[in-house]
Amino acid sequence: MIEIGDKVRIGESGGSVFVVRAIDPDEGRAVLESTDEHAAGRYPFSMPLGALTRLDAED
Repeated sequence: MIEIGDKVRIGESGGSVFVVRAIDPDEGRAVLESTDEHAAGRYPFSMPLGALTRLDAED
């Protein structure tokens, strides 16, 4: 289960890592933000929860 503060990737093989900032359980969506402070266009955006893969603590 994905929770606020979790680190996730989009899909199984996504290259970028994002942190979950908010979750809307009614819509089944999460607001994500890049963990890379230098990422171009770093801003929060919404994605379906089903598209996300939660990372383990050691990732």
